[in-house]
Amino acid sequence: MRHGEAENLRRDDKSRSLTDFGCTQAVHTSRWLAKYTPDHAIDLALVSPYQRTRQTFDMMTADNKFSEMQLCSDIVPEGNTQQAHDLLDVLLSQTRKIPVKNVLVVSHMPFVSYFVDELCRTQRTALFATGSVAVIRYSLCRQYGELLEHFQG
Repeated sequence: MRHGEAENLRRDDKSRSLTDFGCTQAVHTSRWLAKYTPDHAIDLALVSPYQRTRQTFDMMTADNKFSEMQLCSDIVPEGNTQQAHDLLDVLLSQTRKIPVKNVLVVSHMPFVSYFVDELCRTQRTALFATGSVAVIRYSLCRQYGELLEHFQG
Protein backbone atom coordinates (compact mmCIF):
# COMPACT_ATOMS: atom_id res chain seq x y z
CA MET A 1 0.00 0.00 0.00
CA ARG A 2 1.07 3.55 -0.66
CA HIS A 3 0.38 6.04 2.11
CA GLY A 4 -2.45 8.54 1.81
CA GLU A 5 -1.96 12.02 0.43
CA ALA A 6 0.65 13.98 2.42
CA GLU A 7 1.17 17.65 3.02
CA ASN A 8 3.61 19.56 0.82
CA LEU A 9 7.27 19.43 1.74
CA ARG A 10 7.80 22.13 4.37
CA ARG A 11 10.30 20.35 6.57
CA ASP A 12 12.16 17.13 6.04
CA ASP A 13 10.41 14.44 4.01
CA LYS A 14 10.22 11.98 6.91
CA SER A 15 8.06 14.36 8.97
CA ARG A 16 5.34 15.07 6.41
CA SER A 17 1.86 14.35 7.76
CA LEU A 18 -1.28 13.18 6.02
CA THR A 19 -3.73 15.76 4.78
CA ASP A 20 -7.41 15.41 5.70
CA PHE A 21 -7.93 13.90 2.25
CA GLY A 22 -5.05 11.47 2.89
CA CYS A 23 -6.78 10.30 6.07
CA THR A 24 -10.01 9.80 4.12
CA GLN A 25 -8.13 7.81 1.45
CA ALA A 26 -6.61 5.51 4.07
CA VAL A 27 -9.98 4.82 5.70
CA HIS A 28 -11.56 4.16 2.29
CA THR A 29 -8.76 1.73 1.39
CA SER A 30 -9.07 0.09 4.80
CA ARG A 31 -12.74 -0.66 4.17
CA TRP A 32 -12.00 -1.99 0.70
CA LEU A 33 -9.12 -4.20 1.90
CA ALA A 34 -11.20 -5.74 4.68
CA LYS A 35 -13.00 -7.92 2.12
CA TYR A 36 -9.76 -9.85 1.48
CA THR A 37 -9.08 -10.97 5.04
CA PRO A 38 -11.07 -13.41 7.14
CA ASP A 39 -12.52 -11.59 10.15
CA HIS A 40 -10.68 -8.47 8.93
CA ALA A 41 -7.51 -9.87 10.53
CA ILE A 42 -4.05 -9.08 9.20
CA ASP A 43 -1.22 -10.95 10.86
CA LEU A 44 1.60 -8.50 10.22
CA ALA A 45 2.00 -4.91 9.07
CA LEU A 46 5.38 -3.66 7.88
CA VAL A 47 5.31 0.13 8.01
CA SER A 48 7.88 2.65 6.86
CA PRO A 49 9.06 4.81 9.78
CA TYR A 50 7.99 8.01 7.99
CA GLN A 51 5.20 10.01 9.66
CA ARG A 52 2.67 9.69 6.79
CA THR A 53 2.97 5.89 6.59
CA ARG A 54 2.53 5.50 10.35
CA GLN A 55 -0.56 7.71 10.17
CA THR A 56 -1.88 5.68 7.22
CA PHE A 57 -1.43 2.49 9.24
CA ASP A 58 -3.32 4.06 12.16
CA MET A 59 -6.23 4.77 9.79
CA MET A 60 -6.12 1.17 8.52
CA THR A 61 -6.88 -0.09 12.03
CA ALA A 62 -10.41 1.33 11.77
CA ASP A 63 -11.60 -1.68 9.75
CA ASN A 64 -8.83 -4.25 10.17
CA LYS A 65 -7.30 -6.01 13.16
CA PHE A 66 -3.53 -6.36 13.20
CA SER A 67 -1.73 -8.98 15.27
CA GLU A 68 1.62 -7.25 14.91
CA MET A 69 3.11 -4.07 13.45
CA GLN A 70 6.79 -3.48 12.76
CA LEU A 71 8.43 -0.26 11.65
CA CYS A 72 10.72 -1.23 8.79
CA SER A 73 13.44 1.06 7.47
CA ASP A 74 13.91 -1.25 4.44
CA ILE A 75 10.68 -0.01 2.82
CA VAL A 76 11.38 3.72 2.55
CA PRO A 77 11.09 5.48 -0.85
CA GLU A 78 14.60 4.51 -1.93
CA GLY A 79 14.48 1.06 -0.29
CA ASN A 80 16.00 -2.00 -1.91
CA THR A 81 13.11 -4.19 -3.11
CA GLN A 82 15.17 -7.38 -3.32
CA GLN A 83 16.28 -6.91 0.28
CA ALA A 84 12.66 -6.30 1.33
CA HIS A 85 11.59 -9.42 -0.59
CA ASP A 86 14.19 -11.45 1.31
CA LEU A 87 12.94 -9.98 4.59
CA LEU A 88 9.37 -10.91 3.73
CA ASP A 89 10.41 -14.50 2.99
CA VAL A 90 12.20 -14.73 6.33
CA LEU A 91 9.21 -13.35 8.22
CA LEU A 92 6.81 -15.72 6.44
CA SER A 93 8.99 -18.75 7.13
CA GLN A 94 9.51 -18.10 10.86
CA THR A 95 7.71 -20.33 13.30
CA ARG A 96 5.37 -18.20 15.40
CA LYS A 97 2.42 -18.63 17.71
CA ILE A 98 0.25 -17.16 14.98
CA PRO A 99 1.51 -18.04 11.48
CA VAL A 100 1.84 -15.05 9.17
CA LYS A 101 -0.64 -15.40 6.31
CA ASN A 102 -1.79 -11.84 5.65
CA VAL A 103 0.75 -9.03 5.45
CA LEU A 104 0.22 -5.34 4.81
CA VAL A 105 3.19 -3.26 3.67
CA VAL A 106 2.66 0.51 3.99
CA SER A 107 5.29 2.39 2.02
CA HIS A 108 5.96 5.01 -0.66
CA MET A 109 6.49 5.60 -4.34
CA PRO A 110 8.60 4.48 -6.10
CA PHE A 111 9.23 1.59 -3.68
CA VAL A 112 5.71 0.13 -3.86
CA SER A 113 5.76 -0.07 -7.66
CA TYR A 114 9.13 -1.77 -7.80
CA PHE A 115 8.21 -4.07 -4.90
CA VAL A 116 5.14 -5.37 -6.72
CA ASP A 117 7.36 -6.05 -9.75
CA GLU A 118 9.89 -7.81 -7.51
CA LEU A 119 7.28 -10.01 -5.81
CA CYS A 120 5.40 -10.85 -9.01
CA ARG A 121 8.44 -11.12 -11.30
CA THR A 122 7.01 -8.59 -13.71
CA GLN A 123 8.24 -5.38 -15.25
CA ARG A 124 4.97 -3.44 -15.21
CA THR A 125 6.01 -0.82 -12.68
CA ALA A 126 2.43 0.21 -12.01
CA LEU A 127 1.97 3.69 -10.65
CA PHE A 128 0.39 3.86 -7.23
CA ALA A 129 -1.84 6.80 -6.45
CA THR A 130 -1.82 7.86 -2.83
CA GLY A 131 -3.95 5.54 -0.72
CA SER A 132 -3.86 2.70 -3.25
CA VAL A 133 -3.09 -0.94 -2.54
CA ALA A 134 -2.18 -4.07 -4.49
CA VAL A 135 -3.42 -7.47 -3.40
CA ILE A 136 -0.93 -10.24 -4.15
CA ARG A 137 -1.33 -13.98 -3.63
CA TYR A 138 2.20 -14.94 -2.62
CA SER A 139 3.76 -18.40 -2.59
CA LEU A 140 6.64 -18.76 -0.16
CA CYS A 141 7.62 -22.07 -1.81
CA ARG A 142 8.01 -20.43 -5.23
CA GLN A 143 9.09 -17.08 -3.75
CA TYR A 144 6.87 -15.05 -6.03
CA GLY A 145 3.31 -13.90 -6.22
CA GLU A 146 0.41 -13.15 -8.49
CA LEU A 147 -1.19 -9.72 -8.60
CA LEU A 148 -4.91 -10.23 -7.94
CA GLU A 149 -6.11 -6.67 -7.82
CA HIS A 150 -4.81 -3.11 -7.72
CA PHE A 151 -7.17 -0.76 -5.92
CA GLN A 152 -6.67 2.93 -6.67
CA GLY A 153 -7.82 4.56 -3.44
